[in-house]
Amino acid sequence: MNQWYQIVLPKDSSTDRFLGIDGFLGSEEKENITILYFEKNEKVKEQLKEFNISIISDGDWKETWREYFVPVKIGSLTVVPPWKKDEGDIIINPARGFGTGHHETTRLALGFVEKVLKKDNAIDTIFDAGTGSGILAIAAVKLKNSIHATAVDNDTDAIENAAENIELNNVQDSITLSSDPVFKFEGKYDLVIANIISSVLYFLSDDLKRLTSKWLVLSGVLESESPVFMQRMGLDEEFELVEKTNENEWSGYLLKRRK
Repeated sequence: MNQWYQIVLPKDSSTDRFLGIDGFLGSEEKENITILYFEKNEKVKEQLKEFNISIISDGDWKETWREYFVPVKIGSLTVVPPWKKDEGDIIINPARGFGTGHHETTRLALGFVEKVLKKDNAIDTIFDAGTGSGILAIAAVKLKNSIHATAVDNDTDAIENAAENIELNNVQDSITLSSDPVFKFEGKYDLVIANIISSVLYFLSDDLKRLTSKWLVLSGVLESESPVFMQRMGLDEEFELVEKTNENEWSGYLLKRRK
């Protein structure tokens, strides 16, 4: 049985210090707390020694989510778990560290995706880098059913979870799921989405720009990094910053390729 470390913090606690830990898997906001998840190994345990660490397993994970996962409304869409499927628009079966719509970065990205689809009727193709649960690709094809999305992730657990969620939402014909690395993809996409921590965004920057024909949505960036983010990504010459939005310590960016 798979096991992970879990620590629980008050909801408004900063999570910046944990992002650099090798083994940090993700975090979720739930009512009045923030739960952080980590790989279970001695190196991580040493770095978390000042905190109260819990060990959770697959079964514990599912029970925790049943207790805390409430429907969340983002824009015009409501995200729900399978046991509340009749109450929402998008069904996401929660899994370790992957987006359910409760985290700020997912909300920022999804808000921009909906804004682009309302603004530009010519969006036909989407590339979702680091798809996680598949929530952003699923939302896009739910908002506009003529879209085809390519959703990629190099985490096998993410691919498994995304495949399950794609089936739960009955959008198998609209989304191509792949574990291939981003650099292997060619061509252009009308909208490219990447909701990933900034270190990975920097690593993927050239490929994300190369794949984007029109719109680029980036999320997963700490507000403290925002003064240098555009420059480090090399976006200024090729892209116009249409909008930047903050939620707590996180920032999201909506960009459009310059003509």
